[in-house]
Amino acid sequence: MDHIEQFNKESRQLHHQRVYFILLAGIVVMLLFALLDALFVPQYFQEFLRCRLFSVGIGFLLLLVNYYDRSHRWTWIIGFAGYLCFGIVILLTLYRQGGIVSPYYVGLIVAMTVYTVLAPLTVVQTLISGFALIFLYLISIFFVETLTPYQLINLFSHLFFMVCFVLIAATQSWADTVARGQECLLRAAENEAAEALAHQAGTLENEVKRRAGEQKATEQHYQALYEAIADDVVLITEHGQVLQANSSYQRHFSKGKTQIENSFLQVVSPRDLEKMRAALAEIIGNGTPLAHLHLTLVSAQGLPRESEISGALLRRGDRILGVQLVIRDISVRKHLEKQLLTSLSIIKQTENAAILALAKLSEYRDITPGHHLERIREYCKALAVELARRCQFAETITPGYIQNLYQGAILHDIGRVAIADEILSKTGPLSEREEEALRNHTLSGGDVIKAMEKEAKGSGFLSLAKNIAYFHHERWDGQGYPYGLRENEIPLEARIMALADAYEELTAAIDPEKRLPHPQAMGVIVRSAGHQFDPVIVDAFVVSQEIFDRIRHELAEPA
Repeated sequence: MDHIEQFNKESRQLHHQRVYFILLAGIVVMLLFALLDALFVPQYFQEFLRCRLFSVGIGFLLLLVNYYDRSHRWTWIIGFAGYLCFGIVILLTLYRQGGIVSPYYVGLIVAMTVYTVLAPLTVVQTLISGFALIFLYLISIFFVETLTPYQLINLFSHLFFMVCFVLIAATQSWADTVARGQECLLRAAENEAAEALAHQAGTLENEVKRRAGEQKATEQHYQALYEAIADDVVLITEHGQVLQANSSYQRHFSKGKTQIENSFLQVVSPRDLEKMRAALAEIIGNGTPLAHLHLTLVSAQGLPRESEISGALLRRGDRILGVQLVIRDISVRKHLEKQLLTSLSIIKQTENAAILALAKLSEYRDITPGHHLERIREYCKALAVELARRCQFAETITPGYIQNLYQGAILHDIGRVAIADEILSKTGPLSEREEEALRNHTLSGGDVIKAMEKEAKGSGFLSLAKNIAYFHHERWDGQGYPYGLRENEIPLEARIMALADAYEELTAAIDPEKRLPHPQAMGVIVRSAGHQFDPVIVDAFVVSQEIFDRIRHELAEPA
């Protein structure tokens, strides 16, 4: 029960801190929407500005309320109120622009993203928050007008994305809650173990002081203290022969023998034997004390014991008496560390799954091959692995870089969710305005990831994903978009993605008749070296082209 109360207290404290960021993020989003209003709907600018400033005022008022909520009793209500306030303002702008036809519905997803990502919500709170905004959205749509069949299809598409996002956010909330709960339990167990160890250490220290004050350091009293130590203590020769050991050591490692006749090296596991011999040689040769050496020892029952060994050389004058070792059982600590690592691994796997699902959602707006994202990230990884073998990239393309690239690659077209449905579904030539809107998906995607990066400071994965989203349509010769960067002005990860995306487009076109076999696609890319693609990356592609062909076959679309 104490652990549950502690977990709830920590959750409220964390939520209280996050509410500041949620409200500030909502205020910033409202101000940024005001800029969008001025650019795209100037006829509504004054009206929308009043609404947005009203919501900003409410946001600052809630910041003040949160500041004075020292007991953290109203934290969730304050954050939820701010979330609803900003959401209702977005819904008002949707209503004034005609409801379903307004592209501002993306603002609802932004509001959900900001709130569910920042707030440490439970699953129930996440579902309530998400479906509350969806319900208000439905009311605003049906209040505006009677929907045509086409508008109903668009409404279904919008609802599908929002419901999927709410479910993904609820899954993430569940995983986050479980992980924080496990972390709280581990921390409590660690604190209890630390207190017990501190108590033991204090008891031992008091015992030493009491005995040192009462009696002289005779052999008899030394032996009593030697036996009272909780850890295993053993005195050995430079070759490992046991000279003296306390009862704890004998109980654990001497198989009940009363005579000290075994070698200490016999209880060291074979895999750690050379490490122990090297440590003994260091102590004997240089007199350097041994500290915190982690080894696996084998108990008298034949069971492995994770142990931490400290030791020092004992001398009497110029004569070496032996090496005294203090052996501490750290099996419990190792077990707790393993549990913590397992919990972190689960969090990482859940995060990766959520990222892939989010990227998959963006593809539902467009007709995209089913295994497109899986192939793209494998192509990028193959290029990065090949480039890492070259001296010029050895320091840049580390294993961590490759992993971040592998994750970030799948978000390259996340900005397509901001493109109007009529442009994505258009089969004929695009107008100049529509072409510009289509190209702007790089800016929309990069901006979304950039906002996420600000909240998750120090995320290498989001940094690479942002560069990929912004610049993967740039060309080596400067003829790309959105900025017309050229050569090494283009980030390395974006240059890698440009080639991988082009190969995917050539070999996995939507129309089967337009798909090129691997040799022809390879020829197109090689001829584009120095024009569309970085020649060095093209060279890496040529070297790894068999890997590309294998990935293409293994992740091919069903016939």
